[in-house]
Amino acid sequence: MMLYWIGYHKNFDKKNIPQNADGIVMVDIKNIRNYFIFSYLKNPSQWQLGTTEINKKFDFSNFGIETPDYLAFFHLENQPVTQWFTVVKIESETDFEKTIAKAHFSKIMLKNGMSSYYSKQLGICIIKHSNQIICSAIPENQKKIALKIAEDLFLKHQFLDPKKTEKTISTSNAVTVWIKKNNLLKEDGILNLKLGDQEVTVDGQLQFKSKYKKEWQFTQNPNALFALGVNFEMIQDQIPYKQNPKRINRIIGFDLDSILIHNPTKTELVLNEIVEKKDSAISYEYDDNFNSIKKVIVHTSREPSFNFSMQTEDSKRVYDYLKSQNAIDKHQVFVNFPLAVTKIFVKNNTLTLETNPKKQASLKSSLPKTGYLKVNFNKLHAKDWRFMIAKNENFGLLKPFGVLEITLTQDNNLSHFQALLKTKDGKSLIVIMK
Repeated sequence: MMLYWIGYHKNFDKKNIPQNADGIVMVDIKNIRNYFIFSYLKNPSQWQLGTTEINKKFDFSNFGIETPDYLAFFHLENQPVTQWFTVVKIESETDFEKTIAKAHFSKIMLKNGMSSYYSKQLGICIIKHSNQIICSAIPENQKKIALKIAEDLFLKHQFLDPKKTEKTISTSNAVTVWIKKNNLLKEDGILNLKLGDQEVTVDGQLQFKSKYKKEWQFTQNPNALFALGVNFEMIQDQIPYKQNPKRINRIIGFDLDSILIHNPTKTELVLNEIVEKKDSAISYEYDDNFNSIKKVIVHTSREPSFNFSMQTEDSKRVYDYLKSQNAIDKHQVFVNFPLAVTKIFVKNNTLTLETNPKKQASLKSSLPKTGYLKVNFNKLHAKDWRFMIAKNENFGLLKPFGVLEITLTQDNNLSHFQALLKTKDGKSLIVIMK
């Protein structure tokens, strides 16, 4: 009974999610911890890691935080798709304050017994009330959003209907995702994330509205570094353009609305690889005896090899508009992309931008699907990882993985979502955890 209580008995506090949440990522801490412990026991070669070390990775007590059975991340309506929040409880006020001080959080006392903490270095906001805190990675000038959530939860007790979270707890999943019905979905959706020896999988059936169920014959390069195919209508509301259209238009050099009025549909981006090019320059110097000495300076540059295509109601009119804005020169070069010479043309009502095309193209027509994403992390070089991690250190979490694949296909009247994240060189997940 004691083993069951410690290892398997789980509770979830339904007061941790506000009523206006439209997405939940429910992380089953005990399930994940137990998975790695059993994986460790089945692999004697990994016994040097020790179960104590595994438990430490799922223990929040060193930060003064109570380790929950479930850690729920929630998204709010009308917030950026990347903006998520979570609520946890303080186990030790002393250890929590030590953690806050060590991480250089600034503290402000608020009304109603609440406190605000913010770290500019980490970009993390914490709102505390009694022994509860709400955390989010949010810009400092948007802290009021986190404060509003804290008031709704801690003071007004405006919680999400518990029936919404029923399918996200007491499952065999490591993580369960709940998505509220929205402009894309006719009904609430559930995605199930499971752990394997060398992979992470996500699977679920979603009921999209009829206009988003169309499948396309995408042309894709299976060996590309990055490839994405999608119905543009599905992502149009998620692009950051609407928040600051003038700034976006100034950056790209034309009015994006003049493109969107032609209703883009099938859209595909294939980044084949990063190409290294070498240019040499010759100069001459003279020695003390006035003998000329030839010097060759080699400059190495890196350019993308990619193909971007988009179908619209009238792609020729889109092309003509771009030309009228001087975005296309007389050689059919799209001049607003500074990283490489980019050709632009229209064929079969598809607007295509292409740079450094592969001599032996490995593009091929795929099976019909609503959308797809494929990233070959194993094709990134050390310098690529250094650049990416310097921009955002969270990219380092992906370094042990080789391939990410996501597909969305139609199965009877439902859309089948599948995702696969495979480790690099066949390494087990428990090795990656070290």
